[in-house]
Amino acid sequence: MPVCPGGAGRGWHARTPACPYAAPVEPTHPTTEATASRLPWQARLPFFYGWIIVGHGLLFSFFGIGVTWAASILAIPMQDDLAWSRSDIFFAVSVRGWMAIFIAPIIGRYLDMENGARLLAIGGGLLNAASLLLIGQVQAVWQFVLLFGILGGIAQTAQSGVTVAIVPKWFIAKRGTAVAYSTLGGAISAFAMPALLAPLSDGVGWRMSWVVVAGLAFIFACLPALLLRREPEDVGLLPDGERSAQAPVAASSATPVRRAEEGSTLRQALSERTFWLLLIGISLGSLTNNGVPAIFTTMFVERGFTLEAASSALVAYGVASMSAKFAWGWLTNRLHVRPALVALTLFGVFAMPSILFLPEGLGSITLIYGFLVGFFVGAFIPLHQLVWSVYYGRAHVGAISGVARPAGLFFAASGPFLMAASRDLTGAYDAGILLTTACVAACAVCIYLARPSRPTGGLVVASSSTNT
Repeated sequence: MPVCPGGAGRGWHARTPACPYAAPVEPTHPTTEATASRLPWQARLPFFYGWIIVGHGLLFSFFGIGVTWAASILAIPMQDDLAWSRSDIFFAVSVRGWMAIFIAPIIGRYLDMENGARLLAIGGGLLNAASLLLIGQVQAVWQFVLLFGILGGIAQTAQSGVTVAIVPKWFIAKRGTAVAYSTLGGAISAFAMPALLAPLSDGVGWRMSWVVVAGLAFIFACLPALLLRREPEDVGLLPDGERSAQAPVAASSATPVRRAEEGSTLRQALSERTFWLLLIGISLGSLTNNGVPAIFTTMFVERGFTLEAASSALVAYGVASMSAKFAWGWLTNRLHVRPALVALTLFGVFAMPSILFLPEGLGSITLIYGFLVGFFVGAFIPLHQLVWSVYYGRAHVGAISGVARPAGLFFAASGPFLMAASRDLTGAYDAGILLTTACVAACAVCIYLARPSRPTGGLVVASSSTNT
């Protein structure tokens, strides 16, 4: 083959007037700048956009659970002003969760669509803020049930799907940590809401307090929804922030390539015994999510503690809940969710009824019980939300969790009403606490029996030169 005179050692080059000999030209990758300019802005950030999605989940969980704390804190002034019973107020809290039974199966499949999650979150945020604003004008029980329970329940269900279905789509290797962090909002609200609403209610009254909550919900849980995206592939990214296939790489480099995570369709999941064991176990365990924490303040006030001392249980609950999310989130990145949940629920069997056995004269009883319950519930919430993506993959997790969530949300929503009914019928919360403990024990058994039927995805390292 003809060789360019004087071209030895200069490598291949194209034909030029000075050199009439054609030579093959090595293919070159487009420049990083040119490639980056064609990517969505989310893929050009100096950090992984998935953590923005985690932030969405945190804000949604803050106001999703935070309004339950708000109802708990404002229950006493509302009861005194409107002559309502405790059950009247907490019935609306339960209705808020019961709405998910009807709404979650409908919206589940939309969470798997490209723009579905964002539209649901924006619509839910607007409806939530509007219903909270109008609560400041209620005069009758049915009005509170309609606004807080029915309309608020629709809104909360629309936004709560982000943590269950959207955050797991953005992560695989770091999924445990991401889901745990996205649920931190509920723990933060446990001590942020009392700190805000207790003095606010004393200063401006419970009606204006609801207006303030509505304004905060609009700013922090509605407007950010505009930035929500379904999954990393929609914006030129890969799960966990790995290098996108569109990014330029050297031909000789070894590039981490994500092996496709094996997943199941909704039809496949419904045909498995494991799915139904998980559904039953998680549903029963979810009775603890709102039930016991919601009655911390009133339970300790009736035991002779001051309102300030009773509120310290919520502070301890919040601190323990946050600590548990960090610890168990890290653990589930390294351990399958099944043994983690079994161990956690066994701890819950001890923690939930401990109030019945702690010495009455113990001055720090509020802190101890708040910490024990917070450590259990704080970890149980992200772990049971993690179950569906770990067992069945991320492709159809919206549809699968949409079928699975209603039962769990029903039990979670029933907790406050069950506790209030226990107190109204027996004069104490003991029966409700013991029933909740039995449900946690049943959850442990179901999770233990629910053996995974598919392997999880992982990482393989391959030379990029093989990806031709």
